[in-house]
Amino acid sequence: MNWFRPQVYQLSSFRINALFLGIFFLLALILARIFYLQIVRHDYYLNLGLNQRSIVRDVQAERGRIFALASPANPEDLYPLAINKVYYEVSVDPSKITRPQNVTDIFAQVLELDEAGQQEVLDKIKKEDRFYELIVKELPQDKVDELSRLFEELRFDINKTKNKKEQIKDLSELGVNFVKHILRLYPDKEVGAHILGFLGYGDDGIKRAGKYGLESYFENDLAGFGGRVIGEKDQAGRLLNKNDGIAAENGADLILTLDRNIQYSACKSLEKAVAQYNAQSGTVIIMETKTGAIRAMCNYPSFDPNEYNKVTDANVYNNSAVYEAYEPGSVMKVIAMSIAIDQDKVTPDTLYEDKGEVKFAGGQVVRNSDLKAHGMVDMKEVLSSSLNTGIIFATSEINNKIFEEYMKNFGFGQETEIMTEQEAQGNISSLAKKGDIYKATASYGQGITVTPLQMVSAVNAIANQGELLQPYIVKEIRYINGDKKEFSPNIIRRVIDKSTAVQVSAMMVHTVDVGHSKKAGVEGYYVAAKTGTANVSNPNGGYYGAGKTIHTVVGFAPNEDPKFTMITKLNYPTAAFAESTAAPLFGEIAKFLLEYYQIAPSR
Repeated sequence: MNWFRPQVYQLSSFRINALFLGIFFLLALILARIFYLQIVRHDYYLNLGLNQRSIVRDVQAERGRIFALASPANPEDLYPLAINKVYYEVSVDPSKITRPQNVTDIFAQVLELDEAGQQEVLDKIKKEDRFYELIVKELPQDKVDELSRLFEELRFDINKTKNKKEQIKDLSELGVNFVKHILRLYPDKEVGAHILGFLGYGDDGIKRAGKYGLESYFENDLAGFGGRVIGEKDQAGRLLNKNDGIAAENGADLILTLDRNIQYSACKSLEKAVAQYNAQSGTVIIMETKTGAIRAMCNYPSFDPNEYNKVTDANVYNNSAVYEAYEPGSVMKVIAMSIAIDQDKVTPDTLYEDKGEVKFAGGQVVRNSDLKAHGMVDMKEVLSSSLNTGIIFATSEINNKIFEEYMKNFGFGQETEIMTEQEAQGNISSLAKKGDIYKATASYGQGITVTPLQMVSAVNAIANQGELLQPYIVKEIRYINGDKKEFSPNIIRRVIDKSTAVQVSAMMVHTVDVGHSKKAGVEGYYVAAKTGTANVSNPNGGYYGAGKTIHTVVGFAPNEDPKFTMITKLNYPTAAFAESTAAPLFGEIAKFLLEYYQIAPSR
């Protein structure tokens, strides 16, 4: 008997059918899953895969630069007033670094470290419990590119020994970080700071934005547009392409009309004068007579836009040359005299009897500043001795409305539109009031307010044979694509007749030769100028005492063919009159300008 006879089992048709049904069901599930993943969820998983392979990097645009003219002979010879310094902060994350010696060797090679430097870097990298260690605070682009290349080679070498999931995808995972910084630099520091403004922070406290001056006014042109690089990386994490995304567009450059040599010299002279005469502050503006181009614009005290956050009083940011509206005093007499002569009411030789005061309806009395009566004098003497009663006489027969229109035509009571932040309009609204007293006080510069830029621009119309020019400080905007926007001299309107301008110019030369403006003169030249010492109005009514005055001189040279028109202004100096403060400052700068432009003496 065979005890090990095998038994034969037969599968029933039910079991066979059940097996086939199970296999079919599993296949159906697999196909359904495939259909779901590849058809229904195709877009989702495609994007998921792309995201795993993609790289997105923001690219910061570089801010446009600002230049002054470095040489009057060559308009393409430029001097940088606001530029960018691009640098990188390089740091490591020791907790991620697996080959500290290799990383140290790369830093040593590129940074040219000595033994002590190498050891210092290695010690930082070995701090495994640290997540941040600074290696270099400021590193230029070429060194960053070299470091990046070497670290990419190290990353690729490390990835050879790792499976796909463990591979290092980028340099930050390697433990090396580069942070790009674009620092705004102002090489001349305090000189011209009020024109430029500074790069500060926007309303969100995060984004950088121009504040004050040209930095603010031309924010949209200077800022440019940030970009973004979108590309794919391989299994090792290397960037395969960077063709997609948005290209960054750097900001436009501004080329100013400022002459850096004139700007620097004028600003330093102003700084010295403020200290010398114990003034609270001061302003100088120099305009090219025949074009309206601003060659210098200075205020003191100033600030360093590189360290704008160290300023304790934000008022110092204000550009007083365009922002501060003040009662100009007797410098306005040249404008009033121009109106009177242009209206044929007087000539330079017209005589009148100065009794020392003029009375108006309502009991107002206006006196000369020296409180004296000068007897029979002509209009030349009115300007040279700065007689309030004389300028009132000269304008007395001019219709008040006509006088007001002349003042508007000279540019008072309205912005000059010089294209900078904070420009004030000044205020001549008193001229619209009934009563001759308002015209009278305005004729010698009280009861109205003007900005220094308005004042020098108005006097420039006299120097420019009666035509008012548009003052401008930006010569050209150069865009990154090569396009340019140029600004050129612009005649706004004729304000007075040419013969009027010639007569008043000669009277201003006479004022320098024999009057209160002597110290504004330069030996060997015909300089036309007028001083003004203005009382300062008290918000509570009336004016402050004699110890609080504003001194101004406005003029041009050489008279026979003016090259420049200038205003010098000092607030609250200790000396009594402008002839002792603003006039010497005017003369000092005028002498420099005549020599700088190589204008030969003519007398």
